[in-house]
Amino acid sequence: MRPTTPRPPLARLAGGLLLLLAAATAQAGAVVTDAVHLKTAKDPIIERGTILAESMDGIEIQTAQGKGSFPLSRIIQVDYGDSPEAYKRGHDRREQGIYREAITYFENAPRTPNARKFWIEPASLYFAGLCYLEEGADLDAAQAKFRELLQAHPQSRWVPDAMLGLGKALFAAKKWDPALAQFGSLAKLAIPKGDTPGWSDWLATASLWQGKTYLEAKRPDEAMKCAKKVLAVITDPKHDLYIQGKMLEAMVLLEQSEPEKAVAELTDLIKRLAPRVADEVEHPTPTARMQRTEAQCHNALGQALLKQHAKTKKDEDLRGALLAFLWTVVLYPRAQFVPEHMEALYFASQCFDRLKEKARAAELMRELTDRYPENPYTRVPGAVKAGAPRKETDK
Repeated sequence: MRPTTPRPPLARLAGGLLLLLAAATAQAGAVVTDAVHLKTAKDPIIERGTILAESMDGIEIQTAQGKGSFPLSRIIQVDYGDSPEAYKRGHDRREQGIYREAITYFENAPRTPNARKFWIEPASLYFAGLCYLEEGADLDAAQAKFRELLQAHPQSRWVPDAMLGLGKALFAAKKWDPALAQFGSLAKLAIPKGDTPGWSDWLATASLWQGKTYLEAKRPDEAMKCAKKVLAVITDPKHDLYIQGKMLEAMVLLEQSEPEKAVAELTDLIKRLAPRVADEVEHPTPTARMQRTEAQCHNALGQALLKQHAKTKKDEDLRGALLAFLWTVVLYPRAQFVPEHMEALYFASQCFDRLKEKARAAELMRELTDRYPENPYTRVPGAVKAGAPRKETDK
């Protein structure tokens, strides 16, 4: 969902060079420090200037020609030329999975002298909360950061992100009813926006997470209704949220003891997703949404095949599950995909163990515990069974 998530280091460097070029060629007296990337009918355009204020309703920017305001739905990305060093280092540490250091940097960033508080405070609160959520060891702290953002900055453009983050933190803590209420609040925020570009994604995302919560709470009928709602809001079968809605449908089918249908649906989704993933790899995006969706689909397929194996007792189903999880293990080890990678490592290890390949099983389990000592599979009692708790951080 986040069109303004910081880009990878090389992309950020390129953005910085663009800003330097803009500053060198600006009219005399103009101060050009920021860039707002806007959606257009064709290619994105970049408006350069100094951002004076930002909110859910629009970002006000001062350029050589005067002031302009751009609504959130048109904004792809925002580059701040005067980002505090602590803020930049926070993002670097988060990308490396060094969450506690990242949190410290994000907490220090707003204290930087002359930092523009209207954006650095809510942004730092959001990413500190996201670090706590992604690490998974202190979900209360994650909730506290998101709540502080919502209370202190009710008009910030980070509000929908914080609402979603709070819901995910409650979800991860297995507080089903509060999580459902939080996702419901996000839906209520999005509904009045109607067909405003971008807000339909937030509405679909809220419904998707309500469905996931209902599923975890063993209420599959309600979960299926939410999946149908996602598909009603997002009708483009190539959209990642549409694919997520179909994936939720498949997981509901698993809960309803119909693994064969789930396997067929997930296999079809993965085939349809492949061209979108290839395009995203060739033209990288900050969020890598299609790649994350592919990893999640393969993990879901692995879970479906494990359920199918429980019914059929066929080794081919178990090997199919192993291959599905290994897809994510091999292709998505980056810090950007930590939740998906942890899940795949754990269940691939379980598959090797059931296939009596103990050495391979132990190898993957060591990788899981060495890379992710706070992972929910070895940290949470009873995690040895399928369906162990997992961190959900996307969308």
